[in-house]
Amino acid sequence: METQKEHILLVESDPQVSEVIAQQTLRPLGYQVDVFESASFVIKDIGKISPDIIITDLQLPGISGKDLLVALYSQGIDIPVIVITPKGHETDALQAFRLGATNFLTYPIREAELVNVVEGTLSQLRKRKELDNYSQRLDQTNQEIKQRIHDYTEIFSIGKLFSSSENQQSLYEKLTNVATVITQADAAWLLVFDLNSGKYILRARSNADDDMQSMLHLPYENSLSSLIAAYGQAVSIHGDAVKRFNLYGNVQSILVVPIKHEQEVVGMIAVENKTPQPFNNYQKAMLEVIAEYAAMLLENSMRFQKLEQQLCYLQQSSIYTRIDSDIKNDLLFQAGMDLRGLLNSLMKNLDHLSNQSDRRLSLEQTKALNAIKVEADILIAITDSMVSIQQAEKTSNLDKADLNEIVRNVINRSQSITQVSRIIIKLELPLQPTIVTVFASQITKVIEGLISNAQKYSPPKTQITIRVEKKDGCAMLKVKDQGEGINENLAERLFDKKSNLSGNEVRRFGGIGISLPMMKEIISAHRGKIWIESGLGKGFTIIFSLPQEKTGLD
Repeated sequence: METQKEHILLVESDPQVSEVIAQQTLRPLGYQVDVFESASFVIKDIGKISPDIIITDLQLPGISGKDLLVALYSQGIDIPVIVITPKGHETDALQAFRLGATNFLTYPIREAELVNVVEGTLSQLRKRKELDNYSQRLDQTNQEIKQRIHDYTEIFSIGKLFSSSENQQSLYEKLTNVATVITQADAAWLLVFDLNSGKYILRARSNADDDMQSMLHLPYENSLSSLIAAYGQAVSIHGDAVKRFNLYGNVQSILVVPIKHEQEVVGMIAVENKTPQPFNNYQKAMLEVIAEYAAMLLENSMRFQKLEQQLCYLQQSSIYTRIDSDIKNDLLFQAGMDLRGLLNSLMKNLDHLSNQSDRRLSLEQTKALNAIKVEADILIAITDSMVSIQQAEKTSNLDKADLNEIVRNVINRSQSITQVSRIIIKLELPLQPTIVTVFASQITKVIEGLISNAQKYSPPKTQITIRVEKKDGCAMLKVKDQGEGINENLAERLFDKKSNLSGNEVRRFGGIGISLPMMKEIISAHRGKIWIESGLGKGFTIIFSLPQEKTGLD
């Protein structure tokens, strides 16, 4: 079916001209044409007629076509106007264009020209209407986009609050406020299931009725909330159907969405209107998004409760662990003190035995007695070192330290053992400080273990070389002795706690210090490396490296 063509208004006082334009040309083409002989009737009833275009003769009796153009312009009426003027009077048409005319025709009227001018004018009119419609749709779309951007911004603001210092009640209130805004509702409320009472508690409301305000933080039950809790589905009700439910206030339309955690309804959020207009699908979708945020909030709340319990347990466990550590350290300190006292008593007895002149000892007995004294001196030095370790101040802070100074302090504490064993310590340190960021107490334990091992397995009158150097952005410590060494193929396995090595290879690394796997764990925690260079009969060298702090002297 063809669409009805446009409505044309013809203002012409000459019946013959009107006959040619309306009856012979335009109406046969399907146009609706109304003919007026005077412009005064057009000006008076133009609002009722509402034509698509106007064709008017400029030389009308009384009110002329130009007067009609002026009247239309003064009333703000924007209708395309085609003017008719005798041939040779084109200047009149030019003046009409200045007054707002769209096109013109000349006498005598030729049908082909009339059709072309009318069709051209209507074609422009159709395009303009299409542009106007498109512009209106674009404006409407822009408004919808702005509204959705606003809605999403409101929803995202909830997510930002999750990582802020806002308390849980503030988040509940934010959820209901946002629900009211994005659904354009008159009010909103939020229920949360309470495990202790087994009921749904009203936790927040926005623009709610005074009676509902008084129910805040109390159980809130009605047949609608019971329905949501039972079936776990969103419900939208409006009009007379709302009256069947016991709701506070003058509610004409309501939308309720369940809040779920692991398929269980742990709460519900609702929006209300005082008009019977139902909530649409977009509003329902937005409220479901808010319900998802509410579900995360409730889930996080449960997680925080569990974390608080775990934290309390860990804090208590930490206290017990620290007490156990203090007990071990205290026992080790007391054992060292007792052992040192016994060894000092032993040395006094040995000195007394050696100084007895009225008793003769054989050469072998004298050598044995001297050997016992030497070993007793070593044991006394070891116990002194054990006691000093326990008495040393320990730091639990990661801080900058001079590796050179740490090495010097360890050597000074172990000097007595070195002297008794007649071992030479060769210390090679850079002129400038070697700054590293470490737990100084832990790195000290590593160095003590390395030097203790070297002292234990170095033959008398041999040399231990301790060298600190800077290389490739790292600080390196090397401890090299002149002992027997170990098979190079087994060196790496000494770092493994689960290694099944036994015999001389394992016993080779000992002393009073921490184990080699423990050393590796400490150095690795400091982003460093530790390794062994050794071979049977080639001595034993162990090296570790640490990231070096740059100084203005490097």
